[in-house]
Amino acid sequence: MKSMRFRSLNLSWVNSTIRPTQAIMWHRLGLVALVIVMGITQSACFSTYTYKLAEQRVQEKDYQGAIDIYQAVIDGKPGTSEARKAQLAIGALYIDKIDQPEVGVRMYQELIAAAPDSEETVEAHYRLGFYYFKAMDYESAQKSFDTIVNQFPHLERSHNAQLMLAKSHENAQNFGKAVEVYENVAYRHPDGKRASQALLNKARVQKDFLQDTGEARRTYQSLVRRYGRIEEASEVIEQAKQELRFMGASIPEPDSPLASKYERLLKKQEETRERDRPRREVERSPAVGDLDLVAESGFGVSAQKVMQSLGPIRLDAQGTYYDAMLSIATGIFQAENYREAGALYHRGIKMAAQNEAKIDPYHYVSLSVCYRKIGLHQRARQVLKEAWKKDKRILDSIITSATSQYLSGDYKKSIEAYNSVLELSPTKTPGIYWRLGLVYQKMGEVEKEREYFERAIAADTDYTDALQSLAEVLHYRLDDTARAEIFQDLVDAQNSESLSVETTYAGEKALGDICYKYGNYPRAKSKYEAAARIAQREKRGVTSKVKERILNNQSIYATVHAAMAAYKSGMEDQAQRIMDVLAAEYPDHSLTLYGQGQLAILKGDVDSALAAFGAAMEKDPSEDTVPLALGDYYLSQGFMDDAVALWEKFIKTNPDPNRHHRVQRRLKAVKAQMES
Repeated sequence: MKSMRFRSLNLSWVNSTIRPTQAIMWHRLGLVALVIVMGITQSACFSTYTYKLAEQRVQEKDYQGAIDIYQAVIDGKPGTSEARKAQLAIGALYIDKIDQPEVGVRMYQELIAAAPDSEETVEAHYRLGFYYFKAMDYESAQKSFDTIVNQFPHLERSHNAQLMLAKSHENAQNFGKAVEVYENVAYRHPDGKRASQALLNKARVQKDFLQDTGEARRTYQSLVRRYGRIEEASEVIEQAKQELRFMGASIPEPDSPLASKYERLLKKQEETRERDRPRREVERSPAVGDLDLVAESGFGVSAQKVMQSLGPIRLDAQGTYYDAMLSIATGIFQAENYREAGALYHRGIKMAAQNEAKIDPYHYVSLSVCYRKIGLHQRARQVLKEAWKKDKRILDSIITSATSQYLSGDYKKSIEAYNSVLELSPTKTPGIYWRLGLVYQKMGEVEKEREYFERAIAADTDYTDALQSLAEVLHYRLDDTARAEIFQDLVDAQNSESLSVETTYAGEKALGDICYKYGNYPRAKSKYEAAARIAQREKRGVTSKVKERILNNQSIYATVHAAMAAYKSGMEDQAQRIMDVLAAEYPDHSLTLYGQGQLAILKGDVDSALAAFGAAMEKDPSEDTVPLALGDYYLSQGFMDDAVALWEKFIKTNPDPNRHHRVQRRLKAVKAQMES
């Protein structure tokens, strides 16, 4: 569900509407505010006294009194940490106590805009995320939590936000993404209870929601092997063992302390240090000191400490300290210890740049992978952009490497390599998506296969290979021959213009649907508008009332979705104008009402949306477009039972199977999910 839009509110106006008749109280609060403002410049104990006074007002349920005190802080110390904390407090009051969440959200958003790098901003992002999470607006919650994870990885809030990010994806039924984020948490905290708990959650989602018992079993076994000897993870390990017993799977022995490649590397370095102690020549880097800031890298570990743990580093005549650091990083990277490897790559690359030295661009690629493995995908993207600037050939090299891994059957690494360069180059993105679809095809993951062929088409609607592949997966593996024919016709249309108008309409609409689904809203708008023009053109000379009705429905439906795509593109006024013209031409049509409901949902006006949907279904009870949309809205809010009841009623009311096959298919899928 799209996050609701909040109008700009003047705080003093809102305050005045809460208790406009209590003049005496306002007079008293005005005096209190005056005293507080005067005290700002007079007392070092101001903050403690002010917040105690505000808390007292809250305990007395005098919420407006507390807001006035906090507002006095904001007015008296604008732009300071104290003012921002007061703004956080006001936001919390409006959301938690006064039941005016739009005002509280606005306070948080204004704080973020005014001081984007402050610690209070991190708290504002977190509170926004938690508010959206409770409101089941998981898309908005994910944006808030992800911002904290990527922009403030050095703060403790970042770790909590990453767990909430995983939970948001899980609640939104994005189970594959939830598994990925839980894995990010484990890589980010490889040595503790957080990692073991995250892996336990990963396995649970794999087993209970993805129905992938094989992967769940492997995750449980990996958890036992890696953390079986760590005391603080004992409770989690016991749960994992219990699940393995229930699955009838073997329970592995925990790894020995020197089981990992990284730990063996440490042991080897220690032995070398002891052997060479009397005669070694050591180079210590003067650059690895105060400049090696953990916060700068985002990995939460010091490259200096990682290097010190290896002991003095022996260099050959040509070696430099950053060469050694990058070499060791590669060894640790291969052992899948991405946090320590990433810290070394980050520092080694920085030192090489300071010395104006040329380094292997693949070190950038490895650093990008390290960031992505711990969930810092924004930094991963930036690192690869830097690598691409230094060597334009690197993108093609990564794609070639990924293709080789695909051909050799190493599908996991192939997917990882393709994902690392996705959307870096607009011209190469469709091909990368298509290749990912082929990888998932080999893995037998049909839904993923379809998804990535669709993503390729959303990026380039004329991409023949992706159109052909989508037609094939729909026909041969998903038994959706009707849609398969649409995309096959689009492929054939590359060399022929002899298609019927109806098929062309279906093709343009199908392309619009795919572009809208994957966020290419400008292209979706263009395709929907093309579909509407085709339907309107075909109406010329039509004498059959039935045919005219069908074409009217096609035109209105496509126009409604063009308006929705315009809204999602940021052209809100244009979207409204499209709907206004449609309402003037077809004021009583059920699909016009449907369109008004869809636009209302995008605006966050749920009451108007439900009223419009209800009127549309009453106007034409046999049209399945509206109950499908309303059912999907119920699902987005977590109301599965309501969606099922709505669709079952529609099917009962419309016994003709040709009228409800889309609803029947959706109903079957939801029921299967509920049973699982």
